[in-house]
Amino acid sequence: MKFYIAIITIISGALICALLFFHEPVDPWWIIILWGLSGWFADAFPIEVRKINGNIWMIGLSMTFNLSAAVIFSPISAMLISMVAGLPALEKNKWYKSIFNVAQISIATFAAAYVYRLFPVNSEIVKIFAILIAIGVYAIINNTFVAGAVSLATKKRFGGILKDVLIDFFGLSIFISLAISYLAIYLYPYVHFYVIFIILGPLLAIRFVINLYRKFLNTKLEAMYALTKALEEKDPYTAGHGERVSLYCEVIAEKIGIYGKRLDDLKIAAQLHDIGKIGVRDIVLNKPARLTDTEYDEIKRHPVDGARIISEIPSLERIVPWVRYHHERWNGTGYPDGKKGKDIPLEARIIGICDVYDALTTKRSYRDEFTHDEAVKMIVSGSGKDFDPELVTALIESKDRFNEIRVAKAPLYMSEK
Repeated sequence: MKFYIAIITIISGALICALLFFHEPVDPWWIIILWGLSGWFADAFPIEVRKINGNIWMIGLSMTFNLSAAVIFSPISAMLISMVAGLPALEKNKWYKSIFNVAQISIATFAAAYVYRLFPVNSEIVKIFAILIAIGVYAIINNTFVAGAVSLATKKRFGGILKDVLIDFFGLSIFISLAISYLAIYLYPYVHFYVIFIILGPLLAIRFVINLYRKFLNTKLEAMYALTKALEEKDPYTAGHGERVSLYCEVIAEKIGIYGKRLDDLKIAAQLHDIGKIGVRDIVLNKPARLTDTEYDEIKRHPVDGARIISEIPSLERIVPWVRYHHERWNGTGYPDGKKGKDIPLEARIIGICDVYDALTTKRSYRDEFTHDEAVKMIVSGSGKDFDPELVTALIESKDRFNEIRVAKAPLYMSEK
């Protein structure tokens, strides 16, 4: 990791030395410092997108200042501005991480400045196109360096992490950066450095609106988590079921190469997969005897009801079918729709096998729990019938990790034995 950071830092330093050697013009220092400090201030209010492989992914607002600097000022000036704007990391991270942040952003800013100058900017349309391409170059270099660092730190696949961070960038940041960067570039010849105060307003307003919307969505999600937890707490045997299933799903997902946002969504779906049981009567949920056909039909409605509840949050639309189909079986004997094989979404198949493992290894009102080895043996016997054979193989290869989670997150009644 430190060697990787050293390489990025050396590249950044070499670029600055080369530009100075070839007498690249440097803009007045007061402009560089003022513009950089404005980016520094903007970066003090980043937008939290989500967590990636356990790391919080933030979009810094200084990017707008870096990109506009790449067009307005000389390449070396733009690099120096981006380095000043990257200084907030010194307050938050270890020194070598701060150096990495400053170095990689300066390289990305230089590349954006260089690419922009390759275009014969003779019209506003060409200018917008050139800025757009420059943003793309900035994004690819910046996110490639970041993905490399996350991959080295977490020992997870680089390709999946890079794809994930690029989706975040182009899904949100590119529109903000293009619009406000162009505004700064357009106004600069008329108002000069006063443009800083003009663009800070929209940047901070956008941050406020995005964070407000994110808090609104998080509030609804937290309410669902609370409902699920309340449902589980009714029965001491199922307490913590959603959390354990989520952890088991994470193990299998990483085993088969699912990372990033897709993994985050899978973990949310696993946490909420039984939320539809809120509509099932307690007398049915906790019945110690065999269920009647009518009672079983009531239980079988919970995937559909859960999918309907989750569909009320637009940002969770992707996970709706994963919740609906987590009780489908590989041979088509499951419910609610009798889907079979790969017609069942992969994520629903993962939740399904992890759900069964946790159900087998925890006590129920009508039976005692099975041991870890017994549960694995029963799941293996259902390979190709109840479960996707590939997922059964992944579970077998990860069975020690499953057992660790089972012990660490065991319901309270187990610790009382």
